[in-house]
Amino acid sequence: MYGVKGTSTILNTVARQGVLTKQFTAPKSTAFLARQVSAGKLSYTTTRPTQFSQKSIQQQQQDQTDLNTTTSASTLSHFPQQQSTWKTVGSSGLNKNQNKYKAIEPIEPDQIDLRILEAAQRNDSIAVVKAFKQGKSALGNTPPSLSTQTYEAVITAYGKLHKANQPITPLLNAYQDMVATGTPPSSKTYATLIRSLCSRAHEVQMTTNMLHRKIARTGATVDNLGDLESEKNMEQALAIFIQAVKDQRTQAFDTDLYNRLLHGLASRGNTEDALYIYEHLESARNAQPNSLTFVNLMSLFGNAGDLKAVQECFLEYKSMRDTLPQHNPVKIYNALVFAHANAGDIKGALDVVENVMVKDQVPVTIVPYNKILRRACHDNQMETAESIIAKLESDVSLPKPDENTYATILSALSRQLDFDKAPKVYQNLLKHDLSKQYGHLADYAYACSNHHRPDEALKVIQDMSKHGFDLNDNLGEAVVNSYLKENRVEDAVAALNTVISLYAKHHIVNNQSSIAKMAVDMVPQCKDFGSALSILQCMSVYAIHPTPLASRTLLKLYKEVKSDPDQWKQVSTGLSTQSYRILYDAVFRNENYPTDFCTMAFELLEDMNRLNLAPDNGLYVRVMSRMKKYRATEAVERWKKVMAPYISTIQDQIELENKFINSKQVEPLATTDSDLLSSVAVDACLRGEFDSAINVLKNQIVKDGKCPTPEAVRDMIQLSTKAGRLDYAQNIYECVREPYNRLIGGRRLRAISIIYNSMLIAHARKGDLNSAKEFYDTLRKNGLYPDGDAYGSLLSCSSNETTDESTDALAIYKEVKKHNVRPTVYLYNVILSKLAKCRKVDPVLQLFEEMKTFGITPNSITYASVISACIRCSSESRAEHYFDEMIHAPRFQPRIGVFNSMIQYYVQQNPDREKALEYYNLLKKFNLKPSQHTYRLLMEAYANIPAYDMLSAHKLLTDMKKHDGLQPTPDHYATLIRSYGCLHRDVQSALAVYNDMKKTGVQPNEIVYQAMLNTYIDNNDMSHAEELYKEMADQGTKTSAYIENLFITGYGNQKELEKAENVFKKMSEYKKEPSTYEAMAKAYVENGQTELANNVVEQMRARDFPPKVVQGVIQLINQATK
Repeated sequence: MYGVKGTSTILNTVARQGVLTKQFTAPKSTAFLARQVSAGKLSYTTTRPTQFSQKSIQQQQQDQTDLNTTTSASTLSHFPQQQSTWKTVGSSGLNKNQNKYKAIEPIEPDQIDLRILEAAQRNDSIAVVKAFKQGKSALGNTPPSLSTQTYEAVITAYGKLHKANQPITPLLNAYQDMVATGTPPSSKTYATLIRSLCSRAHEVQMTTNMLHRKIARTGATVDNLGDLESEKNMEQALAIFIQAVKDQRTQAFDTDLYNRLLHGLASRGNTEDALYIYEHLESARNAQPNSLTFVNLMSLFGNAGDLKAVQECFLEYKSMRDTLPQHNPVKIYNALVFAHANAGDIKGALDVVENVMVKDQVPVTIVPYNKILRRACHDNQMETAESIIAKLESDVSLPKPDENTYATILSALSRQLDFDKAPKVYQNLLKHDLSKQYGHLADYAYACSNHHRPDEALKVIQDMSKHGFDLNDNLGEAVVNSYLKENRVEDAVAALNTVISLYAKHHIVNNQSSIAKMAVDMVPQCKDFGSALSILQCMSVYAIHPTPLASRTLLKLYKEVKSDPDQWKQVSTGLSTQSYRILYDAVFRNENYPTDFCTMAFELLEDMNRLNLAPDNGLYVRVMSRMKKYRATEAVERWKKVMAPYISTIQDQIELENKFINSKQVEPLATTDSDLLSSVAVDACLRGEFDSAINVLKNQIVKDGKCPTPEAVRDMIQLSTKAGRLDYAQNIYECVREPYNRLIGGRRLRAISIIYNSMLIAHARKGDLNSAKEFYDTLRKNGLYPDGDAYGSLLSCSSNETTDESTDALAIYKEVKKHNVRPTVYLYNVILSKLAKCRKVDPVLQLFEEMKTFGITPNSITYASVISACIRCSSESRAEHYFDEMIHAPRFQPRIGVFNSMIQYYVQQNPDREKALEYYNLLKKFNLKPSQHTYRLLMEAYANIPAYDMLSAHKLLTDMKKHDGLQPTPDHYATLIRSYGCLHRDVQSALAVYNDMKKTGVQPNEIVYQAMLNTYIDNNDMSHAEELYKEMADQGTKTSAYIENLFITGYGNQKELEKAENVFKKMSEYKKEPSTYEAMAKAYVENGQTELANNVVEQMRARDFPPKVVQGVIQLINQATK
């Protein structure tokens, strides 16, 4: 029919069938046989394969299933399981359905056909799918052998149940089951599959186009774009069409189906496959080309850039026009314009509109002009675009510009940053319907925001809101940030208030909203107290609290304004009780020492008294509870005294509230009385009286229809967990779960977020990962995420012995960042610790600097992790730098651990007794008491570093008891034994230490036995080693992988390979460490058994050990066999 740029078009039915056979059956060779086909008036031939993907449909379906897995599931599911699988919320919707069906009792196999057909006859698609799933379940989840009619009903049902914007994986899975059982699909089945795939392809194309525009506009990344673009729906539709042709089952293929295929292929400019479809349409008995067919064909050739074929297609349409079903010719002529525009022929497109359509008396609307304008703008032919608009505006005989006209020009001018012309076009656009112009308006708003025009940007988003658009958080942030970039902080604060109010019209504003995060993060940029307070007042409406950095900034600015009498006089007149409520909130959330908290609490109350402002009723309880938590007894008594004048008011409020309490009311009430009683319950927990605390919760608060303070419940759960009573934590949770879930809106979300996070942390810190995961899932089901401490607890609880822990740490960190969860110092500490263990020093230092930019103050534990990372990577200078930074930090609280780390570095990694003792003396300077580990390291410093000083090492056994009241442990004796026996090869002295230890009443443990066994084996005394091993077993001391490793090595050295193998084989797999496999491999290699050594490597791979560990053993084998 139509040539493609002078090249004969390609068709090869046999070749297509060969490719299809590869996709649906076992692979076999494909013969490419050229044949000549007539399609319309022109002939064409081919010898090349088809354009559709060779990727198997099964694999494509798997890819689609994989897309449905949410970030949370993929991030957390790789954590090791203790008993049950952690199924996070948000696996795919399909998986949810599968779980639902799995709960249904299976049916007898011979009843499957009947049940499905009965449901299909009732048009009950849900029942059809349910019966199909039951049948598969009855067969062990294998495809059931059903009739063609039954499978047709199943696939039709899946097609009807498919939801928009979801992959059609279930439908394709059913088809694969059909193919697997050898059931021949009907023509209707093929038609359903093709229609569904074409619809999904169109849906994906629309979505990806929108996402590409969003990326171009905002620069944001879109996680699932690549997944969408890899679905290959049209390739699958084409493959199924070819199979239907091969099977001669196209009777149900109507014109609409052919047009859907043509439309999908046209958008890709796929002329070969489209012409193949058109050939079959021309010869079909039940379908014939219609006007839409020609629209699709012209679009096809236009996208392929073949204007000659476009013209031939248009002429053929004109020759057939009167024989086609009734249609509107305007669509055909518009398609001709579109084809020229898509091919980049703007002049030709204008000729069609201005001459051809006029000559043929076809009405001209604004639609083809808009298409020409879009192409002109795309090609940056702005003069052409502007001349067209000018002509449309001035020539009364032409259609008038509409909203699409001006929107197209506005986007183009925005991209070119033409702010001289854009405002006028924008004003013209405002006179029209804006309901479908969000993207173009956003283009203009972003352009203004990014190029020093914040006032215009703010005006645009206000106009958008007036016309009913939801404000996107990224756009709102861009507008506010544009003021900050211009250093207009006060204007930025005003803009923020506007943006938040616009955003809140259509969205829930909470702690996890990125726009709320931006608002709180603006506070540290404020130069004056009024601006900082204004932001936090705005956010307090949505129960969003300041971060520690924002709190610190607000309190600092408050002190500064107070120190200036003139400023204070001006500012203080505008302060209210609400202002001080926010200031007190900042005091609570600042990183305070107890004394700092108490001091500031009293200062703020004094300021309120001077300004004649009465504190709100809840303040009395909140401050007193925190003081009690700090065990600041004197401060509590003083607080009661200074608050005494307000107690009567508080009591009056309680009496008033109690009059309106109804225990059967829908929503529990948070009252002054419930706040006071919550404090009483916390006091009971502080005293360890948990039963009393639960009684207050249950019988004095909840039973009376009141709501306990969520923060108080959190403290109670923390205290019971700290006391090792998880049962009490569970009872407290059970008391409040039901009343909290009866709360409404934001109150409910805030309350359940606090208790679910608290319980997650409680279980995680007790090592119960499965229960912790259940609370993670519960948070996600409610649209919430764990807080920073909860994520840290999960990660800390999720130690994975066979994989790189840094992978877990970085995955959690990525999820935290993605969902705008505020990181805490505890979360950073856990992540840094995991990374440090894996020697990931660069990520450690990067995160360490990041946490400081977020205003999160590192503590001694943080520095310990950073220093540990440096030490593990032998970066002595950086370790010393951060140690020095730590001890000079304003709030440094010395801890023994980090000092021990530095001592250990100079004892074990970079032996230097003088430096080790320098850090020991430094810890004494900071009044730290050496730990037992410190003394063990000092022993090593004297015993293992030349010049050896065994007398000083021995003397430490008495010094630790004399100077620091520490009793020597088996580990200390093991250190001396190992030094004598392994380093100095002095077996008798090692044995003497061992005997002295037993004389002093210290019983040997696994470490001591390991040291003595190491001594014997290193000195080739296997007989004494075997005797000691028996003694160890008789004493009830359990062996370890490391002890067994010694025997494997010892027997290997003695050429007793059979004994080494027996030791290795008797160990259970889960007890074998990577070093065990290494010892066995080395024994084999040293005895000339390289093949057996390689078998050990395969065993390691089967255990899923990290590649680096396995590679180390491979290198050992390779080096030994050179």
